[in-house]
Amino acid sequence: MNSEEKLNHLFEALKAEKASTSVADVTSWIQASAQVTAPKSTSKIIIQKNFFIMSTIVTTLIVGGFLFLSGNKESKSTPPQNNTTKEAILDTSTSVLKQDNQIPVNKEFSENPFIQPLIDLGIEPLPFMEMDNGPAITQLDPIHSTQHSPRTNNQTNAGSWFSSNDSLFVDTLFSGVKSLVFIGDKCDLLVRGSERSDVSMKYEYQLKAKGVFNRKNQGNCELSYERKDSVLTVRVKRKDQEFKGVSALSETSKLEFYVPNNIDVKMNSDLGDITAENVSGNIDLNTDLGDISMRKLEGKINSVTSLGDIQGEHILISDNSKFNTSLGDIDVQLSNTLSDCSLDLSSSLGKVKIDRPDLKKKAGSQLNIGNGKLKVIMETSLGSIKVR
Repeated sequence: MNSEEKLNHLFEALKAEKASTSVADVTSWIQASAQVTAPKSTSKIIIQKNFFIMSTIVTTLIVGGFLFLSGNKESKSTPPQNNTTKEAILDTSTSVLKQDNQIPVNKEFSENPFIQPLIDLGIEPLPFMEMDNGPAITQLDPIHSTQHSPRTNNQTNAGSWFSSNDSLFVDTLFSGVKSLVFIGDKCDLLVRGSERSDVSMKYEYQLKAKGVFNRKNQGNCELSYERKDSVLTVRVKRKDQEFKGVSALSETSKLEFYVPNNIDVKMNSDLGDITAENVSGNIDLNTDLGDISMRKLEGKINSVTSLGDIQGEHILISDNSKFNTSLGDIDVQLSNTLSDCSLDLSSSLGKVKIDRPDLKKKAGSQLNIGNGKLKVIMETSLGSIKVR
């Protein structure tokens, strides 16, 4: 028997079976279902109404609060506006029109270094000023050193250089100097005048040692300057060196000044030669141990050395002058006439003579010539004196 025949047989059996459920039973089932479900439908409706009311209230509060806050913010941020829709903005270089909802743009702002006022108050615009980040620094005389820069004090206008690796080289300029003073313990000096307005200073120091030795006091040389008004004072100071062992030492200390022709010069050296050329003024040349050489000097001249010779060429005296050495010769060519001078020549152990075209005279140790207003004294303890 197949599936279709089984289904037909089942339907016929159901049709033949007597129904056990009546119409009344079905009606009672429907009524009972209606009585049970009615309360559920009513409560559902009540809940839906309450939810709708609460949602409406919350939405109203949120929208109202947002509108209230946005209204206050707009009232605070919005400035009062004039009824006019166009406002003219005047500038020194151009005129710009500003309309509603439009920002004026001045194309010439980057080229005009003045602040553009929004309102014309009748005040001239001020130029921008560039400010440096660092503090103001007073410009001093140009100083150029080939090795070390000086430590400078702006208030006293002073500075100094120190040797490094037993050497020091300085080349610098000073302007506005009327008087030059040098003080040093060991230094060969040169002062040379020329047609210039500033003072050039060049210094060279070197210390060379060879052999097997121990040494103390490194950094042994200092060059310093101090300027007060128009007076420039330069100092050279060396520390005492101590070498233990077998060594060969070679030390060089040389200072050169290139100055204007008209300048007062005062040189004081403990050890070293002094050379002065082409200078007019008050000239003082002093060294404890060294020779003094002069050429084309004019003015009041004092030349003193304890141990060394004094030599002069084309010396013109304008005031009382003195040439003195304890151990050495004096040989000076005077450009003055003998009638303008009063010569006082003396040597403790040596000869004195005058060798000029207009006068030739010799003496053993003392010679006085002339009655002029310019008094010239030449003295030596051990050596000869010659006036040309």
